Amino acid sequence: MLMTPIDLHDIVTESFQQEIQDSFAYATGFGVVFLDRAGKHIGPGSNFTKFCRCINARKDGAHCCTLSNQHAISLALKSKKPSIYVCHANLINIEIPLIYKNYYVGAITAGQVLCPEMDFYPKDAISASVNWLDDPQLAEYYKEIPVLSRQQIEAATTALMNLSNFIIQSFAYNQVVKDYADNREKLLLAEKRQLNLEHQLKLAQLDALQKQVTPHFMFNVLSSISRLLSLGEYDTASKMVDSFAHMMRYSLSDIHTGVTLEQEMTYIKNYLSIQKYRFGDLIHYRISCDEKAKKVQIPFFALQPLVENSVEHGILAKAEGGTITVHVTCTAASVLIDISDSGVGISKESLEMIQKQLVKDNLPDTSHVGLYNCYRRFMLFYKDNADFQIASKESQGTQIKIRIPY
Repeated sequence: MLMTPIDLHDIVTESFQQEIQDSFAYATGFGVVFLDRAGKHIGPGSNFTKFCRCINARKDGAHCCTLSNQHAISLALKSKKPSIYVCHANLINIEIPLIYKNYYVGAITAGQVLCPEMDFYPKDAISASVNWLDDPQLAEYYKEIPVLSRQQIEAATTALMNLSNFIIQSFAYNQVVKDYADNREKLLLAEKRQLNLEHQLKLAQLDALQKQVTPHFMFNVLSSISRLLSLGEYDTASKMVDSFAHMMRYSLSDIHTGVTLEQEMTYIKNYLSIQKYRFGDLIHYRISCDEKAKKVQIPFFALQPLVENSVEHGILAKAEGGTITVHVTCTAASVLIDISDSGVGISKESLEMIQKQLVKDNLPDTSHVGLYNCYRRFMLFYKDNADFQIASKESQGTQIKIRIPY
């Protein structure tokens, strides 16, 4: 694995690092800390056991932890899988290397727990050279260490691996946005000099609008999985992780301009199944799509934000919940996408304001950015040949109809 001048601090801020550590530690009961490229702890970590805090406070203990981390990271980089192992202090630990553009930039380690099946996991070679339990104080602290099953440890490993992937993808996304911002002024100047660059500029705008939605949605899904883990609902968490993995493969694909309706609808099914796991009978959904419409191209990630709005601001805002339907029908000339919910609806005044904002060139207020982005992407993708209508009644629900050329 290559080394890079990019430091882990370039990827995650100190406050974001602490927030991730605290959240994951709270959800799983593990001790969590980020590591630099040398395997050393960055900061004091979160939820460290008394046993590990005492060892890390000693020079020889901190050195053993670093050697143990280096060995585990090396194994993980070679196998390209998370490393679950028994560390020098005879505790279960997990190492997840953070890789950006094939460069190793640091890692996340979590663990400091015991397992009834300790022998199932490989043991650190340096554990034979030191016995921390010879210290009476450490021996007492060792008795307080939590004991978790293999299922709990491996479910947490999967969640931590997805969280690590999200961190790297968020950084890559921010780099794309930065590059776009750096070049935007040059693109606008070029447009004034040469009218035939209008098409390339629209593609750049389309790409930027698409990418605005992805990180927000990932945060929501990861939060849901963490809550399930904290409640001990490991089977449901496993199913959600599986759905999320399919969604990650789609959202991280190298897609520049468009996807098929079938791909986007599959993504929506995974999203709604996750929400169904979370909220049970508060959410019901129906999805259908004409066979002829499945291969029709639409902008990447153009429907999911609309579905998410229906769930978050429509159905979940209603005490008894409700139903969301996504129907796609096809005629000889056009494809009609109908997204409806039986949620709380929108007042007449708010609806009129939203409808006016949709046709403006400038972004609306932040509460309607997702809706505006979806509208703009369809207009750019179909060169203003798409029809985008929103209707709603308070206490009855909201309906969005999008008609595109077939």
